[in-house]
Amino acid sequence: MELTPAFFGLSPEDKPAIHAQLFDMVYHGRGFTWSELYNMPVWLRKFYYKKMETAIIETNKANSDRNKKQSKAKMSRPAVKSRR
Repeated sequence: MELTPAFFGLSPEDKPAIHAQLFDMVYHGRGFTWSELYNMPVWLRKFYYKKMETAIIETNKANSDRNKKQSKAKMSRPAVKSRR
């Protein structure tokens, strides 16, 4: 017997993606609990997910740019006198 989802229900294929989104938001969101997100209206959860995703991308880009600048900066050797 094959299970069919209820009208407007989730198919079994949708559930991993939804729970992955919930996990990402709890892990990276710093402020939401799993139950708050699970019970949140879908449109609002998607809004917060997009905002969080944009903020993480911008932070990663800024860190990458900073690391490139630091690696390009020429490091000078310290002046060390030998004791011979």
